[in-house]
Amino acid sequence: MPQSALPVHLITGLLGSGKTTTVKHLLAQKPENERWGILINEFGDIDIDVASLQANASEQVSLKQVSGGCVCCTAQFGLVEAINQLLTQNTNLDSNLESNPPLDRLIIEPTGLGHPAKIIDTLKHTAFKQPLNLQAIVCVITPKQLTQERWQKSAVMRDLVTLADIVVLNQTDLSSQTEQACSDLILASLYPNKSQVIHSQFGALTLNTLMQPHKPASFVLLAGLDEHHDQSVTLSETYYSAIQNTQACQLSQNAQQNIVSIGWVWQAGNQFNRVKLKALFEALAPKLVRAKGLLKTGNEWQLINWTEQQLQFSDIAWRQDSRLELLFKPEAKINPSDLKGIEIQLLNCINTAKKPSKT
Repeated sequence: MPQSALPVHLITGLLGSGKTTTVKHLLAQKPENERWGILINEFGDIDIDVASLQANASEQVSLKQVSGGCVCCTAQFGLVEAINQLLTQNTNLDSNLESNPPLDRLIIEPTGLGHPAKIIDTLKHTAFKQPLNLQAIVCVITPKQLTQERWQKSAVMRDLVTLADIVVLNQTDLSSQTEQACSDLILASLYPNKSQVIHSQFGALTLNTLMQPHKPASFVLLAGLDEHHDQSVTLSETYYSAIQNTQACQLSQNAQQNIVSIGWVWQAGNQFNRVKLKALFEALAPKLVRAKGLLKTGNEWQLINWTEQQLQFSDIAWRQDSRLELLFKPEAKINPSDLKGIEIQLLNCINTAKKPSKT
């Protein structure tokens, strides 16, 4: 009988943000009948965080440490080994080990010195001794950390926040209203937007909040649209049907500004050709007002930003899907037939795309 997937929760954040305190709060909410695994990544060799959690843990909690490096990079092998050890000691997979009841939940707290993109890749693509089901990723951060100056300088911070499904703005009791307002402004301006931002003190987070799968951020068109005047068409399902990797295509029109917005979402495995993308944007430039996207180009992910006739690519730690949104000038008079042609050109930018049949 195949094993059910084990729910895995990733609690990320910068050093000093309150990750371990958040894990303690979650431990206090553990149902009595559940057995949890807690995996802590210490950059040094002394397990201070594990020792502090041990004091709050019960016999129904298995604690494991990966030390001497960051599981995002140098200690990545240790992450796989530690997870398999937790799974083995809590099942009857190895008859030579005394087994405990199987785990009901696994919480991973990586060090705050690296971004978790490689951890996500490892959890999704490694054949562990039991299937894993990655749940909503949490980023714990404080208003004193999430400042405009540090946001611009710290790639690690941007990666942590970008990859998170839930952002916990912690230690609000130690920050001013101005600091909190600046942090909220940064979070509100993110692309894609964050559907859950929780203001917290002492790392407080309810367990129920985590009970949701890791999934792409909600798809929000760049323009502010009046729902009474939106029109929706699905181009990908009716045209170019040989491509099965387009998950969604949304066309909306703003009646007041007469701006046409269109957006696509593709599965994460698709790779876009940068040379072809640049040529496409050069051709569309006279018609565009704005464009923004998150696309996988080669083996890397990049934020695509087109504004004021300039196309920019910048690295980003996004891993969930490829997505693109285009805004067209009113005078361009874009119609569904035009959009079908644009979609064909976009799909031709995907390296793995198949040509539509001529029959």
